Amino acid sequence: MLVKPPLVLLSGPAGFGEWLELIDKSFIGALTLKTITLNPKEGNKPSRMAEGNNYIINRIGLENPGVLKFLEMLDTFKNLKSKIILSLGGDTVEEYLKIAETIKPYSKEFDAIEFNFSCPNVEKGGLSIVGDLQSWEKIIKTVRKILPDSFLIAKLGIEGIFVENAADILVNNDWNGITLINTVRGLHFENGKIILGGLSGPLLKPIALRAVYEVRKRFSDIFIIASGGIYNSNDAEEFMKVGASAIGIGSALFKSPEIVEEIGKKLMEVERSND
Repeated sequence: MLVKPPLVLLSGPAGFGEWLELIDKSFIGALTLKTITLNPKEGNKPSRMAEGNNYIINRIGLENPGVLKFLEMLDTFKNLKSKIILSLGGDTVEEYLKIAETIKPYSKEFDAIEFNFSCPNVEKGGLSIVGDLQSWEKIIKTVRKILPDSFLIAKLGIEGIFVENAADILVNNDWNGITLINTVRGLHFENGKIILGGLSGPLLKPIALRAVYEVRKRFSDIFIIASGGIYNSNDAEEFMKVGASAIGIGSALFKSPEIVEEIGKKLMEVERSND
């Protein structure tokens, strides 16, 4: 999949494209929609976010309308004028396979389909499935059979499996890409109260850099969307140096939508210098 410029608004923070009204679309190569699950999810009760020094803890809980309601919204995304990556999640093997079957007739509406195997903000779901390697491999093999023509991307964290070993399974089953990394499990105290959720922000950058580096070292062709602690153009450039195919912007959007233009300009400069 050609993403030009190589900048992707990431699933979750990018919502269903609301941010596109605030930024110059010419700096965006693709938008990954909020993760959709088989059944509707109300998400976690407030408060859903907390901020610390150089990090954010979020506990949104994959709030979404469910796949059937989502499919009623398809015409909305045709007007976004951007490449669209669909993001799908589940709580069990059966749910991942069922949602793949449900979306199959509409798969050509999307430039790629990302399966979220790494959300630490729900009690079950992809994080636990990756920990069960046999179950995860079953999903990988079967989804490729269900969606033989789709550009498939797996969104992974660092928990449950070494990312380079996960990439090996993906490549061997003809998946096309990998998003590295998602948030990691974190704990934050606020007014003496414990808040559990997914940690994002600048603290995540060295971990994400290493993940991208290890996967690219092993696989020269896999498409890698870098994610984790990318808050300025220097961050983006470093991820490109270790092998990212595209740069993902997530929690930095909450800081300022203008970050998209800053990073987009830098990526365009890098592309021109490589031509």
